[in-house]
Amino acid sequence: WTRTRNCKMQLLLCILVVFAAAMVAADDTCAISRKSMISCAEKHLDTDKDGKLSREELSSAIDALPWISKSVLKVIGSVDMIMKKCDADSDGFISTGRKGDMEKSKETCLKACYKRKAFKAAFFPDCETVPDEGAEL
Repeated sequence: WTRTRNCKMQLLLCILVVFAAAMVAADDTCAISRKSMISCAEKHLDTDKDGKLSREELSSAIDALPWISKSVLKVIGSVDMIMKKCDADSDGFISTGRKGDMEKSKETCLKACYKRKAFKAAFFPDCETVPDEGAEL
């Protein structure tokens, strides 16, 4: 009974997240800029401070989350999906430098505002971010 109830709760949560994401405005402004996200990812997820995020660093970060946060992130994408969308040169790492993967993958990686908000909430809720240029707050 408890397991069935937990599965139903997770499914409901996922449906709510998808619904909320669909309701997000399609404009190009967001209260959290990609540049801020990259900076926060470097600070909180790049554990060996080598300027790139490995599959292992992402997996470890996700594994450390409470189950409810993991459910939300599954809607956004698995580690494989994150790597596919953000590792522009397919070398197994997401480089965060000025000319790295994050710059080259801006059309596929954390482009949507709802993904930035969910990613920030899950991994670094207290990290200071700035809005996209022209964002109305």
